Amino acid sequence: MSDLPAHIFRRPGLPPLWTSEALYFSGDEYYADIIREIDKAHSLVTVEMYIFEDDPLGERFFQTLEAAAKRGVRVLIMLDGVGSHRFIQKLQDRDYNSNIKIKVYNPHPWSFSNEHFVDYFRMVSVFFKRLIGINRRNHRKLITIDERTVYTGSFNITTSHSKEFKQDEAWHDIGLRLSGWVAPLMVLALMRNWGLTAFFRYRRKMPKKRFVRFNHPDVRLNQDFRLRRHLYKDFLQRIKKSRTRIWLSTGYFQPKRRIIRMLKAAAKRGVDVRILLSTKSDVFYYSLLQTYYHYELLRAGVRIYEFDPTVIHAKNYFIDEWVTVGSTNLNYRSFMHDLEVDFRIQHPDNKKRLDKNFEDQQAASREVTIEKLNARRWWLKLFSRFVFLFRYWN
Repeated sequence: MSDLPAHIFRRPGLPPLWTSEALYFSGDEYYADIIREIDKAHSLVTVEMYIFEDDPLGERFFQTLEAAAKRGVRVLIMLDGVGSHRFIQKLQDRDYNSNIKIKVYNPHPWSFSNEHFVDYFRMVSVFFKRLIGINRRNHRKLITIDERTVYTGSFNITTSHSKEFKQDEAWHDIGLRLSGWVAPLMVLALMRNWGLTAFFRYRRKMPKKRFVRFNHPDVRLNQDFRLRRHLYKDFLQRIKKSRTRIWLSTGYFQPKRRIIRMLKAAAKRGVDVRILLSTKSDVFYYSLLQTYYHYELLRAGVRIYEFDPTVIHAKNYFIDEWVTVGSTNLNYRSFMHDLEVDFRIQHPDNKKRLDKNFEDQQAASREVTIEKLNARRWWLKLFSRFVFLFRYWN
């Protein structure tokens, strides 16, 4: 996996965020390159992860981080309290190097340490506080190494994405390796979630002339409510102004009603609108939930495909020549609740590779038709309407 020419990434009036861009379609190659680079790290490694699983791959990763910490590398790990719940529980009973600092984003309401919660009334108070915020999750998958390299995309740290462990059942994902100024920017984003003191301390160390705001056009980082709203409106405007194509590949499809209206309008004016979904899902009801809008989309001319061989977990969007890879799904969670990050693919060769990947997966999928929807059993139709009522939490 080779780096790509730097001149591609220059934008008028803005410093380039990265000078190399490499894609991964194989989880095993992605993980191997990360581990290899962590083994060479000498100053700082940060991990911001939704799912860090307590499985052989998670253990391999953590041992790599421990080895780096023993060499004197500072390791900062932020894990989501729900997505990484099992691994967080395991870490409570594990001794690890003092150079490793771990922060839990919105801890699981049912996760308590006896050492810290001997007071019953405080435990109840914390439980309800966590329960109120349970719908806000950190869904990012970001690893930075020595403030020069970023690994990101839709790969969590779990064997689900690895053919070494799952063979042909490994999920289909897309990873991205970026080198350049984007790395300290992603560290800054991590510090913003770590705490205000850490955020301002790190920002003071960054060269002022190179400081780049979080709303850089090449990065979709929904760091706060203002950015979340801006990115949602930007996505709507891109759909509205599209002229040639809208290709959407997502593991979880339950967008806001306004996006559905925009997609229908685009299809009616002749835009090539395709949606590539996964028949299988790690959320047992999602294959039914995502069919709710199928009828009206198909009637408007949108083409929908369902991939059967395994789970499509990638989040890859094409609107004309604008192409992104990242962690954002087309559902309420990503737009309203979760912390996400996506990157605009810039190199023409990478865009071509993503085009081919989409078309290859489409060719291996079955196209959804109104006739096939009508042939479903009545209770499946009823259940899809029922679970739709809970879309705000999905």
